[in-house]
Amino acid sequence: MIHPAPGPPPSPHVWISESHARHVHAACGSTGRLFAVVSVALAAATVVLGLRLPIAYHFFGPVVWIIGGASALNVLYAALGLSGVRSYIQGGYLDVNGARRTRRLLAAMWVTSIVFSSFACLLLLATVAAEADNPRHPDVRFTVGVWAYLCLLASPPVLTGVLFFVGRRLLVPAPPAVRQDSAVTPTGFTAYPPPPPQRQVWISAARAHEVRVACGRLGTVLLTAGVLPAPAIVLIGGRLPPIYPALGSLSWTFAAFGVVQVFVAATVLRGGRRYVTGEHLDVDGALTTRKSLGVVWGLGLGSAVISGAGLSLGLSLSGGPAEQVVHHPVLVGAVLSLMATPALLTGVAYFVGRRLFTPPAPAG
Repeated sequence: MIHPAPGPPPSPHVWISESHARHVHAACGSTGRLFAVVSVALAAATVVLGLRLPIAYHFFGPVVWIIGGASALNVLYAALGLSGVRSYIQGGYLDVNGARRTRRLLAAMWVTSIVFSSFACLLLLATVAAEADNPRHPDVRFTVGVWAYLCLLASPPVLTGVLFFVGRRLLVPAPPAVRQDSAVTPTGFTAYPPPPPQRQVWISAARAHEVRVACGRLGTVLLTAGVLPAPAIVLIGGRLPPIYPALGSLSWTFAAFGVVQVFVAATVLRGGRRYVTGEHLDVDGALTTRKSLGVVWGLGLGSAVISGAGLSLGLSLSGGPAEQVVHHPVLVGAVLSLMATPALLTGVAYFVGRRLFTPPAPAG
């Protein structure tokens, strides 16, 4: 017996009124743009001021501002996520699934920034306390600058918390009510404008299963593989010859930024499974996933190029004997390979995602 293909899932759009939709659209856009600019300035200040800390000579000095910069990136991702809510608003309707995903993203960025900033603050306090009695570095003590930098490290959780509560207030649909831009039919029922069409295409059950399984497995592999480059770069990089300070800091910063993109790609892939409902693929969600993976791959590739170029130039301009670099070709090659790993992993995620989330061509 032949069973007909099941129909598409019910529409996720909820009526919130056109006036409220305009308010949400404007508030999310302006707040997201403002906090995105603030996050970039915060990340730059974290790196620049971190290089001037009295513990900049210490091994944990760069670790503090790298983790602090990563925490500031959470503010940027949360701000971009809030700005992207505007694509979930059409007319007077709100896509509740998209709003729910945005609220989860804001919560995840808030928790992550709390973890990163807490670790950076504790590491800064512990390093300054341990080195305060070191006679070789009498300038290491709890100064106003150290306390100010501590407040700078603690600011990302505050900003992501503000974004979380703003998003939760704006993206929770109001209970159904008769609004001024609705109408009442002669029978007494409230009539709303028709919801926007939901773009769904049918895919086979085997294809739907393949997409869900492949996204889950590859996302897990990326999460596991993304943990390995960071400690390996730190351990092997500590054995390299002296590097020109400014270029060395630039290289380590972009290497850490590239590792973050691996986790973002894994999150996008695993989250893409929600666009497969039964035997239907959400065309708009699939397009968003492909675009997101393309942007992440571009950021990972750019980070690998900048970090590798910074390391190479830093070694050549360090002022040390050239024999030091010649005598460490394996170490230099290993670090450069590790710095290129995020570009490779995000590239794999992009091409796999493009294959999985490309809707099938219409027959005929």
